[in-house]
Amino acid sequence: MKRFKSIAIATLAALIAVVYAVPAPSAFADSSSLSIAPKKNYVIEPGETVKDTLTIRNLDPSGELQLNLTVIDFTYTDEGGTPKLLLDQDLAPTTWSLKPFLTVPETITVAPGGSKTVDISTTIPEGHGAGSYYSAILYSTGAPDGGNVGLSASGVTLVFVTIPGLVDEKLTLEKFGVYREARGSRVAKYESITADMPYQLGYTLKNEGNVTESPVGSITLKYMFGEEQVINNINPTGSLALIGQTRTFTSCIKLASQDVNFQGSTSQTNTCTNPGLWPGMYTASIDAFYGQNGNKTQEIIKTITFWYLPWWFVIGVIVVLGILALVIWRLVVKIRTALYGPGHRARRPRTGRR
Repeated sequence: MKRFKSIAIATLAALIAVVYAVPAPSAFADSSSLSIAPKKNYVIEPGETVKDTLTIRNLDPSGELQLNLTVIDFTYTDEGGTPKLLLDQDLAPTTWSLKPFLTVPETITVAPGGSKTVDISTTIPEGHGAGSYYSAILYSTGAPDGGNVGLSASGVTLVFVTIPGLVDEKLTLEKFGVYREARGSRVAKYESITADMPYQLGYTLKNEGNVTESPVGSITLKYMFGEEQVINNINPTGSLALIGQTRTFTSCIKLASQDVNFQGSTSQTNTCTNPGLWPGMYTASIDAFYGQNGNKTQEIIKTITFWYLPWWFVIGVIVVLGILALVIWRLVVKIRTALYGPGHRARRPRTGRR
């Protein structure tokens, strides 16, 4: 969607895949000072407790980093992976909230250029039903008593817990086809006829179950003259469709790997590159699967067609058809002249009285 153009986001800890920073004035540090884990995943049986640690790094070599840790709920803002953080502590917990079960320290201080490891724990009570639950650990600078909190050094760690058992799983395919991401004033949209080279295929899923879902599978792209191309991993980042969310996933038709340099370290990321498609009609077929462990794996199948007709091709076809029509017309005139002589007009059929 959507879309992971830089691993630097992970180091900044404002967002990795689904996490983003909330800017505001801060008295202690700026957003480049904080490095945290973007996401935690656990599978916990009812009645069990899972203990873990968080390592928080202060990337500022000269300033001390003072942080408050708060567990907040989040939902989604759109069909992409951007979460909507529910910062108001007076809001009622969501149906998928981990706030009653997740324990974190209230405040920490990290020395300049240093790191600190803190303990967290998640306890699921006996008899709790199966499903997915999630909240976020918000790191923010400011007064620990809830006063004026600066968020420019903020970040979040998303925490997901799966409680095993029989769950209600239902993903519905809403749309599938060539997908254009939003850019400038252009809104994101699906296209069945396009003059621009397609770079991505997208599919939009609606999650009507009570668990988060991470689809897997493949897409087969077939040209009208028989050439085939298979996209083997339609969700390479393991992105989730949250409970109740309608989410759009995208897959590059052709991937290109590139190195990303940030603060002296090098990482590799994949981006969409020109697939070099020929003009004409294409058939795309998606074969997607989803299902939690212990539950029946379910399949989504859909086939669509689209046309890639660049303007140079359309103009070329019009010119060729015009030339062909002119040649045929001249040929017809030449044949008639040879048969009937110059200036001959074909006789109209006689009707009416003789």
